Amino acid sequence: MSPLVTDFTYLEWRDCDIVTTEMVYVDFLSNRVSSYVFKRPYGWEELPIFNDRMNQAIEHRCNWNDGCVLYSELETLVHRQA
Repeated sequence: MSPLVTDFTYLEWRDCDIVTTEMVYVDFLSNRVSSYVFKRPYGWEELPIFNDRMNQAIEHRCNWNDGCVLYSELETLVHRQA
């Protein structure tokens, strides 16, 4: 078993791009769990109607408005946890 597990929750954006809404790390060696819920980088009204419907179907764990971490921090957090 790998000592580190990473899980991402995301929504689909334009042209099949994804927007990460939540990132969770579990480190089994140190028994540490880190969870980050990101602020939305775009308004919900900016989504095309097809993506809006798909995202409503998959948005079960994390609401688009629930974030507390700036989306611009995503890359830094990924590198820090790696």
